[in-house]
Amino acid sequence: MTSIQRTLRFAARVVLVCVALAATETTALAVPAFARKYQTSCQTCHIVFPKLNAFGEAFRLRGYRIPGETEEMVKEKPVSLGAPAYKRLWPQAVWPGEISSSVPLAVNVKLADVNTSTLHEDGTVTSVKNDFQFPQEVNLFAAGTLGDHVSYLGEVTFGENADESVSVELEHAHMQFDSPFGREDLFHFRIGKFAPNTVDGFQEMWISTDAGIDSLFAYNPIGMNGGTGLAEGMAGISLPAMVRGIEGYGIINHRALWVAGLANGIGSTNGRFDGNNAKDVYARFDYKIGGMGLDGDMGGKDIPDKNWRDNSLRLGVFTYRGDGSHIDFPMEDGMATRNIQDDHFLRTGVYASLFCQDLNIFGVYLHGTDSLSMFDAESAALLSAIKPDWHAWFTQADYVVYPWLQAGFRYETVTPADRSVMSLRTGVFNLSALIRANVKAMVEYQRDLREGENHSLNALLRFAF
Repeated sequence: MTSIQRTLRFAARVVLVCVALAATETTALAVPAFARKYQTSCQTCHIVFPKLNAFGEAFRLRGYRIPGETEEMVKEKPVSLGAPAYKRLWPQAVWPGEISSSVPLAVNVKLADVNTSTLHEDGTVTSVKNDFQFPQEVNLFAAGTLGDHVSYLGEVTFGENADESVSVELEHAHMQFDSPFGREDLFHFRIGKFAPNTVDGFQEMWISTDAGIDSLFAYNPIGMNGGTGLAEGMAGISLPAMVRGIEGYGIINHRALWVAGLANGIGSTNGRFDGNNAKDVYARFDYKIGGMGLDGDMGGKDIPDKNWRDNSLRLGVFTYRGDGSHIDFPMEDGMATRNIQDDHFLRTGVYASLFCQDLNIFGVYLHGTDSLSMFDAESAALLSAIKPDWHAWFTQADYVVYPWLQAGFRYETVTPADRSVMSLRTGVFNLSALIRANVKAMVEYQRDLREGENHSLNALLRFAF
């Protein structure tokens, strides 16, 4: 039996395990928070969750409100906090608000059968077979609206470690002010911890693969001669996937998206959220040709029955500028310790997403430059200063085979700033099947295309309610 035949046979067994697990779940009748509010299926906004369709993207950008929303669309009526007449009495009365009539919570659970092979620097290989991570993580979401112009999103992730300890991370916690003035959807503002809209469409929470796009978010730009590879732990910033900050964004004439934000920079270990007193800035501008408008406008046309189809082309440019001065990253140079600071860094990129019937091809090219200063750890004397540059890009194709079945493939690569280091190349193949609208089984294969010993074949089961 060849290695390919063994791999295919193992993949088939993994799929059967996922199907068997899904068949025992009792979540088929459970629905997430927004589905409860509007009494609609998850497929209204998602292709294969968490990936959004055009309608779901408009719903998100509008502050979790359906395009053209009327009072009749909301099936779970909110609780009014004050009479509407109080608006006319303000400032002599408190401006009225509203809250959800039920607790606006949703839960996502991910179970994983993990199989990996890892090549270490000393030439040894570590293999893991059928590591049942049941569960791998549990996500608790709180999301909704507080009246006509305020919305919010919170997410806490729980993960169980191999020693049975539990890790807890606050991934999202932001409040948003939607169209507080001016034309509808022209101005939105949010504050808190969130995924910045500079990464809209390709951050982990919006893509169909389980593996994130490490070439953009996990590259380490800091080293003696510039960055060398993927980061481990606190190793500087390639492109931030999450920020703590303030962001404004809006939609112009249904088709153009503007984004501008101010955020904390590189973190530190001194008890502060921001490693220095400086703030990072970022911006993005997109334009969409064809399909549904970014605010849900169809220009008088009907929404297609197959709502994952959105024959369109979206093009965007984005930039992120950060300040990492006075934040030390210790590096060993022979017998001596050096401290490296990334005084200033700039990321610029272009984004494209093409929908053509059942196929979606999207990708990003990212260019980074860093200003690295190296100091002696004992005397703090400046030893050298360099300005290395690097680039990364990826392309991904997702194809809807059936409304409940999607196949995806991604190729990604990084050319490190240290030119003595080989470029990184990774391939990811994913097959996602909706056992129910809110129960998903996945098989995903990821391979280091430069070093064949590094690869993984994982089966996952996710359900949300």
